Amino acid sequence: AAAADSGAGELDVVVFPWLAFGHMIPYLELSKRLAARGNAVTFVSTPRNLARLPPVPAHLSARLRFVPLPLPAVEGLPEDAESTADVLPDKMGLLMKAMDGLADPLAAFLADAVAAGRRPDWIILDFCHHWVLPIADQHKVPCALFQILHAAIAAFLGPRWANAAHPRTEPEDFTVPPKWIPFPCTTFFLRHEAQWVAGAFHANASGVSDMDRLWHIWERCRLTIHRSCEELSSPISSESPPSLPGSCYRRCPTTVMKTTHKTAQAVSAVPRSYDGWTTSPSSLSSTSRWAARHH
Repeated sequence: AAAADSGAGELDVVVFPWLAFGHMIPYLELSKRLAARGNAVTFVSTPRNLARLPPVPAHLSARLRFVPLPLPAVEGLPEDAESTADVLPDKMGLLMKAMDGLADPLAAFLADAVAAGRRPDWIILDFCHHWVLPIADQHKVPCALFQILHAAIAAFLGPRWANAAHPRTEPEDFTVPPKWIPFPCTTFFLRHEAQWVAGAFHANASGVSDMDRLWHIWERCRLTIHRSCEELSSPISSESPPSLPGSCYRRCPTTVMKTTHKTAQAVSAVPRSYDGWTTSPSSLSSTSRWAARHH
């Protein structure tokens, strides 16, 4: 508390969530917790989304600021549509295409910050912001991926190399556990859920698939953070987080972090390693169905 009050050890962090309130709210909660620890946080989104976020406690307002980036118009996207709450499912690809148009405004914001002597220490980005990485590299700012989904989802989706070795193209391919998980596993999608996840492997109206975006970030991001909760991970002890493919990130598993709503902070995850994977022998069932409902 004393460090927070004095600003000692302060980091400057930019957070940039996907344009869905199921993502923006967890990113806002993370932002508030970072600000409460004495860090300066800049939350970036579109004007209408920022206006619809819940208010921030007054004692955090000095350390948590909001920067609006106007969303460019895209043919076929309804006027004033700035989040998934504003569009039907068949327009999600167009919303992502519009979001890709934020690359230049974000680059300008970052360049201005660096020129003013406020180079961010971190940019925390979402699964879809693969184009942020080269912008951040240009200004020597490391990036962290904050995935709002349980870490077991990373194991089910799998890294690029595993999907190349075991291609999955049809919904039926996702109704059984992946072939690359090296221990007994009950994770699978039901048929109607599998249609959703199979779609993530195909290019949408933005011209890029959700998985290509995520794989690119996995392979290049400095740090990954996964949100978890007691309801999903209760069968798994706090010392051993859910199954996570360390090889997704092409780096040591200790660069993986996890967060929980109970602890409200990021903690290092250093589980045991098995054949390139950080693993838990516990069942992974129910996780995929939760993810399908909360994407």
